[in-house]
Amino acid sequence: MFHVTDAGPLSSMSPRPSPPGTAYEGRPWVWALDEEHLPHYLLPRQCPRVCWRAGDLTHRLLGSTSSRVVAIEHRWAHQLLHAGLDVHELQPTGFTVLDEHAGYWVADQKVLVLDVRHVEDCSGALAEHDVELRLVSSLWPLMDAVIEHASEYSGIRLRNAAPRPA
Repeated sequence: MFHVTDAGPLSSMSPRPSPPGTAYEGRPWVWALDEEHLPHYLLPRQCPRVCWRAGDLTHRLLGSTSSRVVAIEHRWAHQLLHAGLDVHELQPTGFTVLDEHAGYWVADQKVLVLDVRHVEDCSGALAEHDVELRLVSSLWPLMDAVIEHASEYSGIRLRNAAPRPA
């Protein structure tokens, strides 16, 4: 289990109310990611992104060299080299899966941090996970294509993306 934050390294994590406007609003949990989905969060927290697992169809239609792709807008590129993220490896005891497709796990009790790795260079961290990073002017055409053709995808922080082109 992993938790990524830009708020500095932690030695333990206690449940906090889930964010407003979500289906889990107010529920006190420690949120974590499984290792498979960790690369989706190796970016500045507010950075909008489209992530997908490339299968045969998406390899042909969207072209990719890796099994996983993360796309961001050009305007976020400068922040990738100096993100200042801390990746916390968490004690897995007490977590239950909340959304297997997204890799979200939650615990309703305090969790110990086993290790912390600091990440400054997000593009390097993504490369370590064999993730192809794409820079695009707009996420929306790509998001539409991924929704239509990919079986596993996610759009994260899209509220921070540039407006959909007319």
